[in-house]
Amino acid sequence: MKLVLRVSGAVLAGFLFSQASEFTQQYLQRLGGAADALRSVVERFDASAASAGLSRPAAVERLQTSPDAFVARQGFDAAETIARYEALERRYRELLRSAPLFRPFIALSDVDKAVVAGVAGDYRPALPTTPDGLALTLVGLGGGWVAGAGTALGLRHRRARRIRAGRELP
Repeated sequence: MKLVLRVSGAVLAGFLFSQASEFTQQYLQRLGGAADALRSVVERFDASAASAGLSRPAAVERLQTSPDAFVARQGFDAAETIARYEALERRYRELLRSAPLFRPFIALSDVDKAVVAGVAGDYRPALPTTPDGLALTLVGLGGGWVAGAGTALGLRHRRARRIRAGRELP
């Protein structure tokens, strides 16, 4: 039983960790694409604001405080678009600056749910052929082995307590 749990844990964790590198690469590509798409929108907004002699915050405020409900709504939409662009760009730059081996962990610490949902919908498992993919596979195998051993140890202690309490035959 102990060996089965160790091997099962190692195989499952190894598989999951082996996919982390490729999944993160696709996440990074989608983040960059989404940021690029919004960058052009924000740049056009900034250019329009500058041509009217306004800074970005002043232009957003002017739109938001307009008595025309439609124009005010455009101001709130512009603020949301700018905030979304800045968040995407920040996540993208942070991942680019990190070492490939650590990208899956950094991505998990500040995940963009919409982008991850898109990646998950299109993702197909792949063989890990990059050095960081192979390293993550080994980390997963080792972690799974340890987790399986811990589970087996816990079950063994539970059984020993039951035997000592007379609720189970040896």
